[in-house]
Amino acid sequence: MPPIDRTAALPLDFLVIGGGIGGLAVAYVLSKAGHRVRVLEKRDLNVSGGGHRVPPNLSKILRHWVGEEELMKVSTRCVGSPFHNLRTGDLVGYLHWKPAVMAETGGDFLLMHHDDIVRMLYNLATGAGARVDFHTEVTAVHPGSDSVPNPSVTLANGDVLTADMIVGADGYRSLVREVVLDEEDMAKPGGMILYTGVVNAEHLLKDPELRPYALSDEWAIWMGPHQSRAKKEFFFHVYSWQNDGQEQAGQENWEELVPTEKLNIQDHGPKVQRFIKMAPHLIRTRFMTRSTIDDWVDYTGRIVLLGDAAHPSFPGGSHPASMAVEDAVVFGSLFSHLRTLDQIPSFTSAYQELRQRRCELVKQADIANAHMVSMPDGPLAQARDEDMRRRKDEWDEGTLKAQFEEIAEIFLYDAGDAAEEWWVNWGRFSETAREQPHVVDFSNFTTVTISQE
Repeated sequence: MPPIDRTAALPLDFLVIGGGIGGLAVAYVLSKAGHRVRVLEKRDLNVSGGGHRVPPNLSKILRHWVGEEELMKVSTRCVGSPFHNLRTGDLVGYLHWKPAVMAETGGDFLLMHHDDIVRMLYNLATGAGARVDFHTEVTAVHPGSDSVPNPSVTLANGDVLTADMIVGADGYRSLVREVVLDEEDMAKPGGMILYTGVVNAEHLLKDPELRPYALSDEWAIWMGPHQSRAKKEFFFHVYSWQNDGQEQAGQENWEELVPTEKLNIQDHGPKVQRFIKMAPHLIRTRFMTRSTIDDWVDYTGRIVLLGDAAHPSFPGGSHPASMAVEDAVVFGSLFSHLRTLDQIPSFTSAYQELRQRRCELVKQADIANAHMVSMPDGPLAQARDEDMRRRKDEWDEGTLKAQFEEIAEIFLYDAGDAAEEWWVNWGRFSETAREQPHVVDFSNFTTVTISQE
């Protein structure tokens, strides 16, 4: 998937609300296509964050954008994931990201810090010409009208900004989503609290039992009623499910910091307890559920949702960042073909059609995986562990093939190719039809005589 090197014949003015991963990614691809983009972000680049798994469907996009050398400066190639029992620390299973599997996907499974991804995308966006305004809070979004189709936003300082289109990339608790749906957000608690912590790897190196984790290129997983995942800088997630004894509290954001000692880890193994206690604080994020968001575009066709604003992801899953960046690539690729304003409705419709079902399926896969590795003690957890031990001991090419088939649909996906395929099969024909005059040529018709008997 080569970077977009096509300039739109009709450049537009875009306002992007939200300067996170999705907002900066779409700012980059739109700017590369010749559009004028301004990003409005209420915070700045210096925000608390943990780490991201960067699966092949995302890593191959970032590699195309910055090159292999630059990408590997801020990432770690994950060679596999050992699965441990959360209480005993015993090795239960091992998922090996074999080179043959990764080669087929066109990417690598990487581990990156949130801050490194955001700064990479910020440099790309501003380098391509996008303007990014920090400490700029949007307090209201106004759809256009029949007489004045351009939407606008009101800022906290009272300023009003107008654009041809607005992209809402403002996360879980999206202000733009409420305008698109014309209703208040009705999110409900989803029964899970995610705790994210970051540990200085130097602390791990001083502990003989934890030192191997700091030196390994693996993503270790401890399975139990709480599930812990870890990797270096070093970051970890702890899933706290309803009825596991932890307080079900917190907000649906990545901004709430809580003391590490607030997390009850007395049933965790000694190594895991020492590891978690090394984090100076934890980020607490509450998983909320919603009905499927049916409309990603407002009734005027000029305000569009992207990333968690369109399809709120599962906190701590493997794919929130990749889904937001894929959204951006599809959206930017479509709008690189823009020649007339009449194309906007077909482009926004195609964007949602191409992305919605995939995002729903990937989210369900993330939720299912989290449930699988955080089962309470009992027969189901025992059966899972036995299956993992058998797979670990009986690895062969047949297992490799089965594993690849399971992940192929997610990892092989190429967002740019999906958008270009739509353009070749559908988009360009509607463009051709608009360019043709409404005249019927009868010169090639033969004369037909109708006789009455």
